[in-house]
Amino acid sequence: MAIGLFAGQGVAGTSLQHIADAAGVTKAAVYHHFQAKEDILTAALAPAIASLESIVRNARAHSSAASRTEDTIAGLADQAVQHRHIWSVLLKDSSVTESLRTDPEHEKLFDELHALLEGDQAAESARIRTATFLSGLVGPLIDPRCRDLSDDALRAGILESGRRLLL
Repeated sequence: MAIGLFAGQGVAGTSLQHIADAAGVTKAAVYHHFQAKEDILTAALAPAIASLESIVRNARAHSSAASRTEDTIAGLADQAVQHRHIWSVLLKDSSVTESLRTDPEHEKLFDELHALLEGDQAAESARIRTATFLSGLVGPLIDPRCRDLSDDALRAGILESGRRLLL
């Protein structure tokens, strides 16, 4: 429900009162569970963040850099499909991306994802290709022309793009 409000009004434009009204509860009831709107945002992002943590854990288990990169690409493709609705709403809002960037735990997680995708390549071009892949990863999720893509088509497109850029 909060995700829908965030989609329509943005995180900054959605108040706790809006969330309470949509849930059919009092604002006090919302405060009982969440101290601030940012806590609701954190709860909304939690499944996707947990999935990213799992991707990092699984990829680290591979012995070669290429295998770690391949597993990370596949994990991100699966994650994008599985949590498509969360990312498609929240990544349109710059306050969400800022929140993700400024949280030390999220920053560490994203640093690890970058390292896994870059592999053993320390070159600037590897960093550029990784940044291109990661920023391009969200494109189909927020582009209305891709809304009708099946999960299989979305996953296949992300895999192909990731492999071409990073392997």
